[in-house]
Amino acid sequence: MAKAKKTAIIAPLGMSPPIVTMGMETVNFKVSDLTIIATNNPVVLAGLDLIQVAMSIRAPKVKIHIEILPFDDVTTTHENLQFMESAIRLIKQARLELKCDRILLNIAGGRKNMCITLTMIGQLMNVDSVFHIGNRNVTLFNQNLERLRDDIKRINAAPSLDEKRAIYREKEPQFNHLLFPPKSEYNLLRIPTFPVDQETVQKLLVELKGDPESLSLNDKVILERHGILEKGRTHYYLSDYGQKFLDAFI
Repeated sequence: MAKAKKTAIIAPLGMSPPIVTMGMETVNFKVSDLTIIATNNPVVLAGLDLIQVAMSIRAPKVKIHIEILPFDDVTTTHENLQFMESAIRLIKQARLELKCDRILLNIAGGRKNMCITLTMIGQLMNVDSVFHIGNRNVTLFNQNLERLRDDIKRINAAPSLDEKRAIYREKEPQFNHLLFPPKSEYNLLRIPTFPVDQETVQKLLVELKGDPESLSLNDKVILERHGILEKGRTHYYLSDYGQKFLDAFI
């Protein structure tokens, strides 16, 4: 019997935990691994706790992996580069350590800059799909979420998983409708991506790291426009931003 293929979803988390769980319900593959990237914001962490409790009841066989970024929010270039470095490492981990055959990126959660950065990384690293969640009634969705905020805080404050589950089950129909609503209430939007030759990407990264002058003039001009290279009086060299960008990949 052929071994079942493993599918991983990687998702940044913002203030709306249902974005992550709806992504689990929407894709057409049985998900084996869910990796969540969260900041250390208390509201985000409470939502993360809720997801883990809900998934332990709804889909206990899914393995959940957590990455906590060392800041409250992603609002600077430095923080965004740290987020990028974490995302790249987690994609590699899903492929090499978790042995997942498919890697899907759910970019519906987190800040817009996180969504954009994750999409760009996904294309460069040839993930299998990048998708967003389109909610058909955002106002009602937000109202339902706010009604349960106090209970979400109670779950987060509970000292054990059994106690967290007990609080969840007090309002299980409401929580389930929030986190796993009928598919008629939202859409999966596939983000257009195009496969990128990995050997070409790796060759470019190695040349940039070693000797940018070995690149063609056209490549150097383009990379300067993107802020990765700077032009001196006689040659091109890596900018500070370019060095940090490369450090995330290599």
